Amino acid sequence: MVKYSFSGHDTFYCRNYWLKKGLDHLWDNQGFNDQAVISLGVGKNMVNSIHYWLKAFGLLTKGGKVEELAEKIFGEDGGDPYCEDIGTIWLLHYMLVTTGVSTTYNLVFNEFRKQRLEFNRDQMLAYLERTCRTADVSYNQNSIKKDINVFFANYITPEKSKGIEEDFSGLLYELNLVQKIDKHGAAHLYKIENKARPELSAEIVLFLILKNRKGNSISFNELLNGVNSVGSVFALSPNGLMVKIEQMLKQYKKHLVFSDDGGIRELQIKKELNPWTVLNDYYGI
Repeated sequence: MVKYSFSGHDTFYCRNYWLKKGLDHLWDNQGFNDQAVISLGVGKNMVNSIHYWLKAFGLLTKGGKVEELAEKIFGEDGGDPYCEDIGTIWLLHYMLVTTGVSTTYNLVFNEFRKQRLEFNRDQMLAYLERTCRTADVSYNQNSIKKDINVFFANYITPEKSKGIEEDFSGLLYELNLVQKIDKHGAAHLYKIENKARPELSAEIVLFLILKNRKGNSISFNELLNGVNSVGSVFALSPNGLMVKIEQMLKQYKKHLVFSDDGGIRELQIKKELNPWTVLNDYYGI
């Protein structure tokens, strides 16, 4: 049965220090209860939002256990506890889209952006509502509207300044994935365009390919266009993905090979390669 979710964040987008703050809170053996308001120093709604984003970014299991990825990034010996590395931000974006906790991100990056290069909020709302109806899933229009607002707040710097700390506290701004391009009447237009993404590390891409693969051969088309594929989630152009693959082959030539046999292009794992080894290589840990 299809299950969609458009709420849980209490209309707060994820600030760049919230994930570390929330995990430290858990590692101090404290839960997300009434006492968390005091220990985290924020209101009850923000406590709920921090808890939600930890799950949405794939850092907590549904049962509330800290995932291995959270330890690798934010732990005492983690590679980037304060999210100073752009690779971490790309990785967290991928997790947000693919964990299934927040439906909007998954549908927008896997499907909607491929149907419309340019879109406004009303078109995005209509698409999400139509998808819910097609899947016979009940929904609340107001909840979806609020979720759309949070979606854009996560990816786009606010127009009206609320102070430097607020303007630059969003976690996903610097990816420049969602671009505001123009006004059409009173409605802003946005686009998520396939690009080469030179700032996206091939090691981050390979880690995710290895972590999610179902076999030793993955077609180029699946990597580029598949549901939750690196190409779909990172909005990679075909040439951009090919450059990443070439970089992977150069660094891990004992483990990987790329074949182009009769027009069938595949990335093949010829020798087992642990995804966590690749992530450790990226962070140098």
